[in-house]
Amino acid sequence: MGLPSPRLLTSAAVVAGALMLGPSAQAERTATPTLVVNFTPTGVVTVTLPNGTPVGTTNGAPTTIPAGNYTLVLNGPGNCTPEPLFELEGPGVDLTSDMLGSDVTTYEAYATLQSNATYTWHTDWNQSVVYTFTASGTVAASTPTASGTSSSAAGSSTPTSIGIVGSEIVPFRGKLAVAVSASGKLTVTFGGRSVTSLKAGRYTLAVTDRSRTSGLALQGTAHKAMTVTGTAFVGKRTVSVDLTAGTWLFMPRLGKTALAAVVS
Repeated sequence: MGLPSPRLLTSAAVVAGALMLGPSAQAERTATPTLVVNFTPTGVVTVTLPNGTPVGTTNGAPTTIPAGNYTLVLNGPGNCTPEPLFELEGPGVDLTSDMLGSDVTTYEAYATLQSNATYTWHTDWNQSVVYTFTASGTVAASTPTASGTSSSAAGSSTPTSIGIVGSEIVPFRGKLAVAVSASGKLTVTFGGRSVTSLKAGRYTLAVTDRSRTSGLALQGTAHKAMTVTGTAFVGKRTVSVDLTAGTWLFMPRLGKTALAAVVS
């Protein structure tokens, strides 16, 4: 279902063009601080450093990790296996994911963990169990990776990341606000204005879905359609998406176009 397994990003999610990340691309990005979020077939979620060290405690002193610009690598069983909604919150971070309804087996999201700040994560299947951790030290510029991605200073409004081929810098353009009303009406705005055209690049896709009969699907030129929120989903979801040049369709459900945006 959804995209084939080879490569998703958002959100915290990336949709269609660059959400998936294969093992070779992951190896190229070892210089970037990483958090690994694993979803199991039984609905258990864990957050660790790449070496397996758990991130977050439910009691006592919170664990501490370095502050920085992190890549979150989310892994799940896929095959539409029911999964809880993972939520990571704290200063400058509000990330949620259920592996896009388990349509995908892996994708990336991005978060800047600020110095001397406290963060929490939990799932909506057991909201009383909250894991807490802190970030310490200075948020440093990103280290160039083997693919030639250039560094990005802390606090920059234009972070960069690896594109679909693993060699192109993808500029961050901002947030697309997507609303699906209870009746199924879909609207997409950028900077408060309705979207008709966009610059190619990476966008944060912030979806508020109030419909039990509609949702959001996205399809681009030469990219298969991807369900972001299905008809059974009601709530908020944030993913990161690389919009490549061409026409992108925003649909309340697969096959029913509500809006077309030209990306150049």
